Amino acid sequence: MGNLFLKERESWWVWLSWGLIGSLISTYIFSNTSEVKLALIASGVIVSALSGWMNYSRRFEFYRALKVLLFVGSLSLLPLALNVALPVKEFSVVAINFTLVSLGLFCLCMCGAWFARRPKQYY
Repeated sequence: MGNLFLKERESWWVWLSWGLIGSLISTYIFSNTSEVKLALIASGVIVSALSGWMNYSRRFEFYRALKVLLFVGSLSLLPLALNVALPVKEFSVVAINFTLVSLGLFCLCMCGAWFARRPKQYY
């Protein structure tokens, strides 16, 4: 029957630590290579690995997985966004790039949450 009547609570310290690990990896890659695309790929790999683990554990619903993946993904992209956007040269270019990266993160998290969702149980 699974957890039909049991509402699971999130342990946000675990997701915070995964987000910090992702931010450290993306900051390390960005500081060594100065390539934004490689740092974005590192954050995407963290989100993809988490969605694979969520699929393996089979205890995450779609919205719960989306919430967790968005939290971890945005936290892992935060230092990269600050490093790129801090010396503001042209605000419109930075805003467009940030919007595109945010939409890409949202699409990646939507696909990951769809992949990680628990299958429907028929009783």
